[in-house]
Amino acid sequence: AVNGFDERMQYGGQDRELGERLVHLGIKSKQLRYSAICIHLDHKRSYKTKESIDKNKAIRREVAKLKSSWTDFGIKKTP
Repeated sequence: AVNGFDERMQYGGQDRELGERLVHLGIKSKQLRYSAICIHLDHKRSYKTKESIDKNKAIRREVAKLKSSWTDFGIKKTP
């Protein structure tokens, strides 16, 4: 329904962008903060750059502006 993660995105915001497209599709979100167990192993983020963060923010702005629910850059590649 949304074609998975947008593979143009590198570090930061991929999960939020996917969630925003699901909301645009009509899926209701539910807050789980303090209600679910989650473990994250901390690690260095040498791949995190200002350029990648800026690019991801631009993609998220475009998704919000167009209220997109589908990405052409996900699981199914469009010719």
